[in-house]
Formats: sequence, C-alpha cells, structure tokens
Amino acid sequence: MAHKVNIYENGFDEDGVLRPSRIIETDDAAEAERLVREEMSRTNSMMAADVHVDWRLCSSIEEYVRLGNAPARWLAENPIDGCFMSLLVEDPEHWAQYGVTTPEELEKHRLLQSYSDHYKETYGVRPRHHGMTMETPIEEVEAAYDRLADMAPREDDQSPGL
Repeated sequence: MAHKVNIYENGFDEDGVLRPSRIIETDDAAEAERLVREEMSRTNSMMAADVHVDWRLCSSIEEYVRLGNAPARWLAENPIDGCFMSLLVEDPEHWAQYGVTTPEELEKHRLLQSYSDHYKETYGVRPRHHGMTMETPIEEVEAAYDRLADMAPREDDQSPGL
C-alpha cells in the first residue's frame, strides 16, 4: 500500500508514450502532495508529476479527492497559457448522490468509468453486459481493467475480444 508519485523527467519515449522516469512511494498524503507540487514548480510544467492515490490509505472521500486533485490545484494556482486540468468534485454530498460514500467506492466508480472509456477508445463502442457494477468486488474490477489494458488490438482485429 502506497500513494505513488510519478515524476516525468524524460518526456515522451520513442513510442510516443509519457512514462514516469521515477516513481516515489509514500503512505503520507501530505508528502505525496508536496512532492507533486515541488516537481511541478521546479519545471513549471503540468506534465511534470502526478499521483496515483491509494484509496486504502485514505480515511475519507475528501482526503482521496484532495490528494488526487493536487496537480490540478497547482495548475489553478500557477496558470500556464493554454493549459487546463479539471478538478474532481471534493464535496462528499455530490458523491453520495451516486451511492458513493467511501474512498473504495469512489475508486471503484472511477475504475468502472475508466474501463468503459478505455473499451470505447479501443473498440469504438461502449461495453455491454460485462457484468461489473458497484456491487462487484473492487479486485474483480481492477483485474478486468488490467486485462483490458493488456489487450492491445491488432490493426486487423475488429472484434472486442471480451
């Protein structure tokens, strides 16, 4: 268990992918936010760092969202022409309207959305009847997302493969 701060010092690789050059793990949310803000300030770049929040270390939705919003808050405080990052809503009442009341539920909610978006980006349609809901254990949702991310369709492959 750890929050992972991704530092991007090398830009895009030969495949056109932005990969972290360093990953710093910490269980301290304040330290993770400090690391993100320091790297973004050092480079004056919104692409310098981000954080993957470990929901298991967060005591509330507010803490989970606040840490995840660190890069966007930095950019709002240090505007760069032509750059924008949206903030995830920090109000727990907002999430309660969706039946989301814990950091685990919010992580699952976001994973399900990301799964649907990634599937559509890969296959051109949203997934149907994949059987995952908010009732599905988060480990199953994570595994399905990982399988989808590992399935790079061939150029001649038009089938969803799931």
